[in-house]
Order: sequence, then C-alpha cells, then structure tokens
Amino acid sequence: MSSATAINGLGEVLQDTRLLSRARFEQLVEQLLPSCDDWTIIGRELVYREWLTPFQAKRLLQGRGNELILGSYVLQESLGEGGMGQVYRARNWKMGTVAAIKVIRRNRAQDPAAVERFLREVRAMGAIRHPNVVHALDADLENGRLYCVMEYVPCTDLANLLHERGALPIDVACRYAAQLAEGLRHISSHGLVHRDVKPANVLVTEDGSIVKLLDLGLARFDHPDWEAAASDLTQVGMMIGTPDYVSPEQIRDSRHADIRSDLYSLGCTFYHMLTGQAPFSNSAIIDKLYQHQATEPTPVEHLRSDVPPTVAAVVRQLMAKKPRDRYQDPSEVAATLRPYLTPLGETLTDAAAPTNPGLPLSQHERDLPRTDEIPTDLIAILKEDEEPVARTWLGLANRFHWLIAAMIAGVAMGIVIGRG
Repeated sequence: MSSATAINGLGEVLQDTRLLSRARFEQLVEQLLPSCDDWTIIGRELVYREWLTPFQAKRLLQGRGNELILGSYVLQESLGEGGMGQVYRARNWKMGTVAAIKVIRRNRAQDPAAVERFLREVRAMGAIRHPNVVHALDADLENGRLYCVMEYVPCTDLANLLHERGALPIDVACRYAAQLAEGLRHISSHGLVHRDVKPANVLVTEDGSIVKLLDLGLARFDHPDWEAAASDLTQVGMMIGTPDYVSPEQIRDSRHADIRSDLYSLGCTFYHMLTGQAPFSNSAIIDKLYQHQATEPTPVEHLRSDVPPTVAAVVRQLMAKKPRDRYQDPSEVAATLRPYLTPLGETLTDAAAPTNPGLPLSQHERDLPRTDEIPTDLIAILKEDEEPVARTWLGLANRFHWLIAAMIAGVAMGIVIGRG
C-alpha cells in the first residue's frame, strides 16, 4: 500500500494540525507510513513518541477521531462520567492550556429539561469564583454536542479517598469540612442551593491541602434571573439528591430546600470523613430515606473515641432533623471548626490518595441511584410522615394518656367494689 493510499481514513483525521503539528504529520507520511501500513502498530508508535495519548489513539482506531475536537479544545483523556455526561481532560490548541470538559450525553441532549439543567449549571458555575468551588471557563454547542469547559484540577475525589483510606485524621476532616462550608457560603451568596453535597462531588488536590466543590447540576436557583427557568424543572414533591447524604426536607420536596439542607448534607459528608462510613450506610435505600427523617445515626464519638466533643457537637448540629435546629449559615460552621484547622503553611500530602489526576466519579458512588430515581409511590409513603420525630413523641404521649386513664379507672372500680 502506498503512503498516499494509507493517508486515507485515519490519516485524514491526523492531517488536522490541532491533533498533530504539520512537522509531525509530514514525518508520519514520509517515514512511518512507507514502512508500515498497519494503523494499530502506527498508533502504538505515536503513543510511544507521545504525539498522541492512549485515549486519542483508541478513538482513532474506533473511527471516532472526529470526536476528539470540540471547538478550541482537543480531548486527551477520559476522567470519569456521571448522570449528565462524561468528563475529559482537554488541551486548548490555541492557548496550550489544560482544562476539564464535561460533555452532555447525546440521549440527554434530546431532553429539553436535561439541556436546560445543563445550561443552568454552566451559568451557575460561570458566576462562581472561589478557591473551594470548581468554576466554569466556557460553554458551547458543536455538532449536536453540548459541553462545558471547567478549570482542570489535578486531584482525586473525596469518595475515592475515603474508599481507599477510610476515616481521615481529625484535623484533615475538620479542614475539609470548613473549606466546604466556605464554598457553600459563597454559592449561597449567589442565590444557589447545591442540593447534592457528597464526597463524590468534592475534589481533593494532589497535596491534600484543598478541597473543591463541583457539580452544580442539581442546584436550585434563588437568583431572580434564574428562578423562572429553574421552577419548571423541579416539580412539587420531587426528590433530588443522593440517599446517603440527602436532608429530611429535601426528601419530602426539593423545592423547599435551602442552604440549611446543604449543611445537613455537609454534616453527612463530615460524618463520613470522621468515621469512614456514611451515617446509614448499612441500610437499604428506602430505610435510609426514612432514617434521615426519623432516626439519629450512631454518634461519631461511639465509632471513634478520639473525636473531640466539640467536633462531635458540630456534626450533630449539622445533622439536626429540623432546619431551624441546624447552623443557619455556612460561615458559622467554618468559624466553629477554625481552631481545629492545620496551621497555615503545612501540607497534607499524606491525606491525598495516590491516584491519577483528574475528575473521576467513584464507581461505588456512581452505582447508587439518586433520590430523583426513586419511584413516586415510594415518595408518597415517605411524605405521609413529614414530622416523624414529633409524631413519635405524640404517639408515646397518647399511649401514656391511655395508660393513666386505665389506672384511674382501675382504682375507681376498686373503691366501688370495696364499698359494696
């Protein structure tokens, strides 16, 4: 096969200077193709020379090379995926900078509600500029593919870190909780409620010193400019979130969740960091949803004796069943935990898991259905008991009342019989 013939197909894709420079393409045509026309072998050679990444070579051999270009970006590596789409590391071929790109799934792109939610996430992230929140750089639609460009953070996610390392050192857990509280304070100041705070949505930098909150795709917008668009997406009675970390009021109706709901989820995440397990991790999904509303989790100090009482108190107040009994503002949480933070200047390298950098979503967390996937009849059952704690005490009071009445009746009858 001549080199001119071999250029057809994959070679045509590689002619795009955004993938290969002109000099490298000419070297491919003049030196490699005349000696070998097997693209599998050539692909390995290009990876060995670091002209292509393994991900790019695989896509080319699959005949999907054209998917590697998205506007000003060239996809380099798959970092993970979630319900809305996939995340890639990408290089800006104009600037030479690296970014993370979230591409919405094609089947979801046909769903107007999913597209609107994606666009809301982009607008929300574009308004956020905080060291503890991942921010958006760009967004576009190309060849039917919606995508959002985000800052690239070499990291692992907190879910993977906890899965591999278990419970974190107390000062590390407090530091992360305080930073997440600061991130929540910032998004709250922009009229946002995250509604899906959990370890899988928290990035931990390579040195373990900083955490960043990501994925505002389920956020509720209190900002006047966005409220109308958001109201059509969340129906009355609809639940949104993840069963291990969702607040009681969010289970009943996500439309009424405010920043205090995020603080409850932060409390569940903090609990997980301190104990190595979610509050109700050994229960079935329906049981978890009930327990979040009616049952207190095992106290952290019972699972870990070295947790200071003040830290245990923070977790309890964050996870109070009623919003009015929790902290009312994230800044209160950060201020309370500040004495436990690692002194400025120290790094926490040993806290970061030695995984490949990127934005991975942990498999064990990804397999858990979110509460928006729970059947509506299940939601109706849960909503029948909106004040489970109060009803429990009321039930006990009623039983005690009847017991007293029965005792009084028994005494009275005894007196009557005695007189008779």
